[in-house]
Amino acid sequence: MTLVIGLVGEKGGGKGTFTTTLADVAQRKQIVGLRFSDLLRETLDLWHIAPTRANLQKIAVVMDGGFGAGTLSNATFECVSRFKADIIIIDGVRWETDVALIRRFPKNLLVYITADAHTRYNRTIARGEKSGESTTSFEQFMQEEQAPNELLISKFGASADCIIKNDGSIEEYKKAVTDCYHKHIAPHFSE
Repeated sequence: MTLVIGLVGEKGGGKGTFTTTLADVAQRKQIVGLRFSDLLRETLDLWHIAPTRANLQKIAVVMDGGFGAGTLSNATFECVSRFKADIIIIDGVRWETDVALIRRFPKNLLVYITADAHTRYNRTIARGEKSGESTTSFEQFMQEEQAPNELLISKFGASADCIIKNDGSIEEYKKAVTDCYHKHIAPHFSE
């Protein structure tokens, strides 16, 4: 049976690196990863709207407001239900309905990945993953963290099954991910 892992964490915390590191650690396991924002990004692309962080945040709020709470979570559930893998990682838990989605699967885990705001800001600027991200000021970065879909991250993180603080080196972080695997993930496969 598939283990579904929900990743909750502020931007630049290391959620993407968690997924790649876990794939290295759990070499014999088939792992599929997706982000809640993938569906939002596809929608913006269809309308030829830039996938900026602000636009991704706005469309999530608009979808929930227009079509009901949990619209994105329900669409993601349908996508995840079609995958066949040992582990499915869903990156970007932001809403109560996202947590409920993760918990709907019989085998599930919620992992919180966090880091100091300045560390996360520097990582975000360096990677420039979203349109306009590499030129964002620290003040704008902090303001974006006050968006409706960012406000519950620390609350969900406090109740996560595994919490990883990612303020150190990449080696320290990979060790923390490996420890999380052995303590929280591997036991799901030891039947």
